[in-house]
Amino acid sequence: MAADLTIPKKDYGYYLSFTVQDSAGVAYDLTGYTITLKVWRKDVPGLLMSGNCAIVAAANGTCRYSVVAGAFNKAGTYQAELELTKSGVVESTRNFEIKVEESH
Repeated sequence: MAADLTIPKKDYGYYLSFTVQDSAGVAYDLTGYTITLKVWRKDVPGLLMSGNCAIVAAANGTCRYSVVAGAFNKAGTYQAELELTKSGVVESTRNFEIKVEESH
C-alpha cells in the first residue's frame, strides 16, 4: 500500500497542504477551528511531532502545515491525523500515512 504523502528526509520550509472532507466527500467548513497535525509511529508510544496548521480557505476545508527544521529527520513510515478543535469540541480526521524517504 502506498503512503498518502511522501516527503524527503530533513527538508523543511515548505507546506503540506490538506483538504478536510466529511464522509460524503464534501469540504468541511473550518471556520473557527484550530487545527493540529499529529504524527506518530505505530511501534513507538506517544507523539513524535505535533504542529499547528494554518487555515487557507475555511469554507473549502483547506489548511496547511509549514514543515519546520527537525520535523521529519528520520526515514520511515509514520501515521498522522489532523485534530480539529472548536469551542471545547475535538474532532480527528481519519489516520493517514506519511512516508519520509532518504534525500540525496
